Amino acid sequence: MKVVKVPKIKAEEVRRFAEKIGAKDKRRLIAFDGSFVYIPIYDGFERHFSEFEVIEDENPVFAKKYDIKRLAREKFSENVSKGIVSFKVLGSLAIVKLEGKAREFGEKIGELILETFPRLKAVWCDEGREGMERKPKMTLLAGKGSVTVHKEHDCLFKVDVTKVMYSLGNQYEKLRVANLVKEGEIVLDMFAGIGYFTIPIANHSKAEKIYAFEINFDAYKLLLENLKLNKIRNVIAVNMDSRFTPESFADRVVMGHIFAEDFIEVAVRALNGEGYIHYHESVPEKIIERPIKRIEAVCKKLNREVKILGMRKVKNYSPGVVHVVVDAYVR
Repeated sequence: MKVVKVPKIKAEEVRRFAEKIGAKDKRRLIAFDGSFVYIPIYDGFERHFSEFEVIEDENPVFAKKYDIKRLAREKFSENVSKGIVSFKVLGSLAIVKLEGKAREFGEKIGELILETFPRLKAVWCDEGREGMERKPKMTLLAGKGSVTVHKEHDCLFKVDVTKVMYSLGNQYEKLRVANLVKEGEIVLDMFAGIGYFTIPIANHSKAEKIYAFEINFDAYKLLLENLKLNKIRNVIAVNMDSRFTPESFADRVVMGHIFAEDFIEVAVRALNGEGYIHYHESVPEKIIERPIKRIEAVCKKLNREVKILGMRKVKNYSPGVVHVVVDAYVR
């Protein structure tokens, strides 16, 4: 579920445009935050709002007819409603996080969601992630099927939610990096997954070649399917551990895994003399400069110069912890 983040002065103009082209999601309410307005839109309309930031609606406010927390409160209890931590739609699947009393009502909540959103085929409960490969722990609450095709920025992603994770919170970041790639670049995606960054880069840039490395075989198989699904031909996908990345061949390295500090040196060595690194990390806000310091320390060790081009917050990770990305130029 997406929203267009619009300055207040432009909000009415964008709202009318969204309604005119049928993009405005009438199930959700417009939200306000300081000097910005968040206009809900349907998946697939992102390209019509390219001059604004399109982000994931982390806390959707539904009209009464679609408000799952309100419906759960009315049908079950206040305690059950409070336990619905999050509700997201990925293709034809719904994914919820539940705690407390809501866990006891998991199957009933799943049935309620399918009744409210008839187009969905199944509801899954997100129980967290396991290991370096971030394999999801999922429990089926209602319906059938774990495979869906999700559309984002005119890119198609086939996903099996029981085998690979899919974060809806970094949609803007994927397109941002794709728009930074220059014509003729050789790009390395060190933790490619099912193509989260690889496919937007291939579809929205003029990169000469993209190398997509992925250690998780389930994710790698879906990556190959997604390359075919999007008719992409300039990607070399390899099922491998990125620790064994070759040296001196890339103009740009994407490090989309948030626990990849041990791979910074590998990324620097992969650059062909000089180039860009986009390094992701989960970091407590109290030590927000840590990712920058890590990059600088590695470059100092390797006698390489580094210029930090910027650091931006991708999304909240947990209370007091944020997912950030650092853009660095190394030579």
